[in-house]
Amino acid sequence: MPPVRLAIVGCGAAARGCHVPALPPLKGDVRLTALIDPDPRQARAALDLYRELGGTGADEVVIASDPVEAADAFDAAVVVVPHTVHARTVESLLAAGKHVLLEKPMTTSAEDARRLVALAADASAPLLAMAHPRRLFPAYAWVKRLIEGGDLGDVVRVDWAEGHPYAWEPVSWSMFDRRLAGGGVLTDTASHVFDTLLWWLGPDVEVVRYEDNSLGGVETDAGAHLRFGPVDAYCEFSRLRDLGISCTVTGSKATVTIGTDFPAGECTLVTSDGVELHRGDVEAVDPAQGEWELLFTEQLANFAAAVRGTAAVHSGPEDGLRVVELIQECYGGAREDAVQPWTTRGGAADGDPALAGRTVAVTGASGFIGGRVVERLALGTQARVRPVVRGFGRAARLSVLPQERLEFRQADLLDADGLRAAFEGCDTVVHCAFGSAGEEADRWAASVDGTAEVLAAARAAGVRRVVHLSTVDVYDPAVSGDLTEESPARPTDPADHEYEQQKLAAERLVLDAHGHGLETVVLQPGVVYGPWGGQWTTAQLRRAEGDFAALPTGEDTGVCNAVYVDDLVDAVLLAVVKEAAAGQRFLVGNGEPLAWGRFFDAVRSLRGMGEPAAPATGDPVPDWELELYRSTARARYDKAERLLGFTARTPFTEGVGLTGQWAGWARQVPEARS
Repeated sequence: MPPVRLAIVGCGAAARGCHVPALPPLKGDVRLTALIDPDPRQARAALDLYRELGGTGADEVVIASDPVEAADAFDAAVVVVPHTVHARTVESLLAAGKHVLLEKPMTTSAEDARRLVALAADASAPLLAMAHPRRLFPAYAWVKRLIEGGDLGDVVRVDWAEGHPYAWEPVSWSMFDRRLAGGGVLTDTASHVFDTLLWWLGPDVEVVRYEDNSLGGVETDAGAHLRFGPVDAYCEFSRLRDLGISCTVTGSKATVTIGTDFPAGECTLVTSDGVELHRGDVEAVDPAQGEWELLFTEQLANFAAAVRGTAAVHSGPEDGLRVVELIQECYGGAREDAVQPWTTRGGAADGDPALAGRTVAVTGASGFIGGRVVERLALGTQARVRPVVRGFGRAARLSVLPQERLEFRQADLLDADGLRAAFEGCDTVVHCAFGSAGEEADRWAASVDGTAEVLAAARAAGVRRVVHLSTVDVYDPAVSGDLTEESPARPTDPADHEYEQQKLAAERLVLDAHGHGLETVVLQPGVVYGPWGGQWTTAQLRRAEGDFAALPTGEDTGVCNAVYVDDLVDAVLLAVVKEAAAGQRFLVGNGEPLAWGRFFDAVRSLRGMGEPAAPATGDPVPDWELELYRSTARARYDKAERLLGFTARTPFTEGVGLTGQWAGWARQVPEARS
């Protein structure tokens, strides 16, 4: 029989990562004949990959922007388009007589899914199959055999945790756009999990409880308690937190635990009285496959066989419908809001009516401070918000926000054209990005040359004001006593391209750019801490325990000029609107006296360490760091109070409390990770 002529409809990251690499081994069985995507660049990238992998007939593959344009070139299609257009895409393909292998989830509404099932049920209709490749994971198939074979006895409970910081880099924001994705981690990850649970335990299921953290966008974290007849299933999902990737199925006779990623890693089977029956890898029993690419090759081969009428599909439309119905029930009447005060906390500065009608671009929007600026603008003001990111995958945290006023843009700090396009139509740019990765030269280029590009792009785009995030580290470290905006600057060192010199050079560019149609404001925070923080939050929570014997404790130590991130954002929002801020620089912090010893005692408390630990056995805390903790320079915030109307509103104890709540949730405290 001639090979099935196949089109891939939607040529983004998922198509190129899963389906295109699966095609070359299927010579004579399936032949790629069309690549279809509204963006021809994505289709050409998929074709380049297919050619690179040795795919046959690459020169004859049709590139099209719509299936109708290539209708004569294919008989069947793999559909990998945004979730909310699944239904209409599949409906039109079936109507045109094309067989369809559909990526999960089937649709984003049960009504649409039922309509597709009805269309596919017609005896004269083309084939509709679901892409549920986890059924082909060796460990998943093993668990199904154990359940069906009675090896576990009566199954009573399932515990499933699947979460890690989002690492898949999408080619657009569509995965995080509610209008295109339909939902977040539940729609994406739980589609796989719910299909597996239905496959293992049967269709008799109810939602006992469900919660997620959506604030109007798509959720990054979700928890569901499901009941399959007598079996309670507890599921937790995250795109932000390291929850691990594991599933434990508990039965009356034995308990099985698997890793839920591919490959599963070490799997165990232990009897109820503690006898270990299995530990290690799981054999791939046909049709399960032991290699990633072969999962999708097997899926396509099975689809082709089903098209010819020689096999049943591994997963049919009814399976897809059950998953959609379960997801919709979670999102519907059962949904509860997850409590995350570190995100929803607002304040008086958020409600400043002067922000209404403004369009504010934020560089570094996927980072600690930039991300919080975006959150506060989106949740507490009526401004339009333009988060500017280098990669969409890094900004998953922001996808929970209300999306009506969010306009994401992708641009590198050194991409002049990309920055100008990102800033078009904005009256303000909040510049939070700096060089935090790569070699020293790369970091300098991002921080200094990147700031020059931001200023030039802002001026070219007609932006009125740039608010630049600098640091107290631009001042001479030898200063003692009161530190003000009039204190001497850090000496310039042409041979030093590290952080302090980067920020000093960037700040001077910003101040020099003021005038000639562009206003600039510089904010100089000290130690910024809080949820999602790096150097002064997660790095301290996760540093070697032995370091704390050398770190200060108590009140009789150097001055810590700390500020909780929300207070810094208050200053940012004031700097956006206050006319008196133009051309000025401001130290920003909390006037509450804080010693470094008290700061590190708070870290010790969050980690549950109590008294200072025993001396470190590894590398000692470096002298330059200890010298910092002996500094007596106390920053004064009189100027910010006078011209911005800024006063920090978060006492250190409250800021530490909020940080601790977040750290426990995010599993950033060692004890919380155990």
